Amino acid sequence: MIPGPSQPDRKVREALAEPVLPHYGSEWKEIYEDTTSKLTKVFGTTKSEVVLMPVPGQVAVETSVVNLVGQGGTGFVCANGVFSGMIPQMIKAVGGKPVIIKSKLGLGATADEVARVLDESGKDVAGKALFLVHTETSTGAATPPADIFRVCRKRGVLTVLDAISTFGGMEVKMDDWGADYVIGYASKALGGIFGAQPVAIGKASWEAAKQNKARIHSLFLDLNMWRQSIEQDGSWGHPYPSSMPTSVIVALRKAVDLVLKEGLQNRYKRHAKAASQLRRGITDMGLDIFTSKSFLSNTVSVAKVRPAWSAALRKRLREKHDIMIADGLESLSGKIIRIGHMGTSATPKAISKTLDGLSESLAKVRD
Repeated sequence: MIPGPSQPDRKVREALAEPVLPHYGSEWKEIYEDTTSKLTKVFGTTKSEVVLMPVPGQVAVETSVVNLVGQGGTGFVCANGVFSGMIPQMIKAVGGKPVIIKSKLGLGATADEVARVLDESGKDVAGKALFLVHTETSTGAATPPADIFRVCRKRGVLTVLDAISTFGGMEVKMDDWGADYVIGYASKALGGIFGAQPVAIGKASWEAAKQNKARIHSLFLDLNMWRQSIEQDGSWGHPYPSSMPTSVIVALRKAVDLVLKEGLQNRYKRHAKAASQLRRGITDMGLDIFTSKSFLSNTVSVAKVRPAWSAALRKRLREKHDIMIADGLESLSGKIIRIGHMGTSATPKAISKTLDGLSESLAKVRD
C-alpha cells in the first residue's frame, strides 16, 4: 500500500513471462504501435505522439528539462514537495535558471499565483516552459492543471505535466488542458511493470527541441534523436535511439488492455472511492489528514502521526499484517504516513484490510 509500485494483475505478470522478443522487426512493430496507440486514450490525446522510454520516471521528466529549457534557458516550476522540488535541480544541472513558484507542503499551485509570477517575469516568457506535478506523492497534494495551463497558453508558455503518480488512476486530459509534454508511468496506478516509461509529446515540444538543439547537451535525452529514429527507423519497428525492454512493454500492453476493458471513467471512480474510504477510516481513528481538502489526490493519502510512534506503527503493520505503507520524506520523515491506493490496491477489500491493520497497530503503539 505504498505510493508505487503497485502489485500488477496476474495477467500482467503472465504477459511478462512470455518469450522475449527482439526490439525491432514487423512483429515487434505491431506490438509497440498497438501499445502506444492504446496509451493515447489514457493520456487523453489524439494530437500528440506517445513514445516509450526505457528509463525511470524522473529521467523522463529530466528529458523535458533538457529539451524545453536547456543550457542558458529558464524554466518555471510549481514546487510543493520532494518530487517537484527535484525539477529546479534538474534545470540547474543542464545550465538553466529555475523560477520557483512555491506552495506550502500539503497545498498545490493556483492559476492566480502562476499568472502573477509569469507576468512579473516580463514579456519574454513565450516559448519558456512551466513544470507541474499532478500529484506530489510526498504530501498527497493533487494540483488541478486546467486553469494553470490556460494561463500558460495565453502567454505562450509551454506546459509539462508530471502525471507519474496519477496516470491510470486520475483523469489526464492532455488535449483539453493544452499540455505540451506529459509523463505517465507504468507501475503505479496503471498496473504495469517498471522499465518502460510512457510519454506523450506534443507538436510544440518537438518544435522547441528542434529550436533548442544548440542548447541540448545530451545525446540519448535529445528529442531530436528520437525524432530522427522515428522517421528513419520507424518503418522497420525501431522508432527509438536505443534498445527496448520488450517483455516489460508486452506486460504494459496487457495492463493497458485491462485498464481500457474496465473503462477509464469506471477506473477513475474506483480510485476516488478508495481514497474516500481510506481517509474516512483514518479520520475515524483520530488521525488528521495532512493534505489540504482543496488538493486531495485519488491515488495517495497522507496522514499526520506522532514521531514517537511512527516507525513502530509502520513496523508492526508490516510484520503483523503484511502491509507496507510509507514514511514521510525529508522534513516530513517520522511526521506523516503515506498510503497508496493505486491499481490493484484501490479496492474496497485492500482498503478495508489496511484500515483493520492500521487500527490494530495504532492501538498497540499508542499504549
